[in-house]
Amino acid sequence: MPRSLIGTPKADLDTPALCLDIEAVEANIRRMANALRDSPVRLRPHAKTHKSPILAQMQLAAGAIGITCAKLGEAEVLAAAGIKDILIANQIIGTGKIARLVNLAAYTDVMVAVDDAANVAELDAASQAKGVRLRVLIEVDIGMARCGVFPGEPTLALAQRVVASPGLRFEGVMGYEGHTIFLKDPEERRQKTEASVKLLVDTADLLRRRCIPVPIVSSGGTGTYFITGRYPGVTEIQAGSYITMDGQYREEVGIDFAYGLTVLATVVSARDPDRAEIDAGLKTLTRDFGLPKVIDPPGWELVGLSEEHGHLRRAGGAPLKPGDKVEIVPNHGCTTINLHDEYHVIRRGMLEAVWPIAARGKIG
Repeated sequence: MPRSLIGTPKADLDTPALCLDIEAVEANIRRMANALRDSPVRLRPHAKTHKSPILAQMQLAAGAIGITCAKLGEAEVLAAAGIKDILIANQIIGTGKIARLVNLAAYTDVMVAVDDAANVAELDAASQAKGVRLRVLIEVDIGMARCGVFPGEPTLALAQRVVASPGLRFEGVMGYEGHTIFLKDPEERRQKTEASVKLLVDTADLLRRRCIPVPIVSSGGTGTYFITGRYPGVTEIQAGSYITMDGQYREEVGIDFAYGLTVLATVVSARDPDRAEIDAGLKTLTRDFGLPKVIDPPGWELVGLSEEHGHLRRAGGAPLKPGDKVEIVPNHGCTTINLHDEYHVIRRGMLEAVWPIAARGKIG
């Protein structure tokens, strides 16, 4: 976007435009930082949501101890922006990716998750060949049934392998209670989250009893940070979506951080007073957690998405006409952001900056 457009009113932006309400984002960053400020639990926020080194640096400035990411490519982007302490909360598999990882470890404090003895051996060999000592967390499956070694003795056995590997440095354990985050009943969510996190903390205690230090016990997402972040024995929280918030977390789960991310679209057709078509479809918005929500104008709802169009239905609002602007909150920020190349940074209704989404598309 040309620099001459800086200062443009938000309503005059060309569309579709991914908009970042920077005041809401700043408030969300402060709120999460304040929630953990007097706690022994530190924040290592997940950058897979925003994919932006600028936003990551803002989180670090507010007190985060490091940054979490999902993919090696994201970690490389963060490292290129000068961020040193990075957790890749995933397994890195394959000769090519492992070579990239140990190269990254030569100039950052990168950590990586492991859950397999063969992978541990490969990481150890590559690290020794590179002359680095790679930091490692063991991922523990605490109920999500995705990745991770089982709690207790299986984790102990893998930890002993890591400790015996000269090219690796065992840092601790991590686990994600993602299977509890979207439980709507608050008490059920609390009970099941605590039961899951207990598996992680108990496993860390088992390792300590076997004379293996466990500095890091990492867990927690936006939907459970206020539960996991208070559980004795947890040292880090990996929450990510709080920074921009999305419809699923706020409307379905009741996590009341401010909406910082919206998509601005334009009505391109309105043949019927009860219907309208906008220029934002599946290439602009995702529907993996349900259809996004129209927040402006009131009285309209998004009822469908095709490739290039969003289909709106009137639910009490005034009729729309071609050229009218519509503002939409994504139901899932992480996957929506990954469709876009840049943020339109809005402050007090005006375009303040355009930031590249530098880790967009970094899926490997």
